[in-house]
Amino acid sequence: MSSSQISRRLAGGALAGLVALATAGPGGAIAASSGPDTTIAVSPRVLIAAPERSPVDFPGVAKVKAGEPLLRNYVVVARDVRFVRGGEVAYAALRMTCPRGRTWRAGTASGDIDVAILDRTVSKKRSVLVMASFDTAETAVGQTAAGTVYALCR
Repeated sequence: MSSSQISRRLAGGALAGLVALATAGPGGAIAASSGPDTTIAVSPRVLIAAPERSPVDFPGVAKVKAGEPLLRNYVVVARDVRFVRGGEVAYAALRMTCPRGRTWRAGTASGDIDVAILDRTVSKKRSVLVMASFDTAETAVGQTAAGTVYALCR
């Protein structure tokens, strides 16, 4: 077992502990949420390859621009994400996996969705864990936030 796997397990345990502490009320009891549950829907991955057009700009990759044809070696992985906000906010962790023989180059999101990379390093990785979220100030309980998470692979 590598030290990176141990670190991930420790980090995951620490994160679970922080979530438990954050949701605990007085006396350590779990606080009940007000309102319905947050529901999350994630589509299967869709691959977009040359000569199709790039759906978005990718930060840090000047060669790929929204609306322009993808270059021969690039592939975009897309997953639609939809949140229906409930009384307690919830987000989605997604594994964005490039096609075999390709590795991660950049990631972004469109619509009402934001994305954050959870892996410590992404260089030369085929699969990267990301967190899809939405703006809680803009999305009230019962409203929907929807968009697409993208990974650029080469």
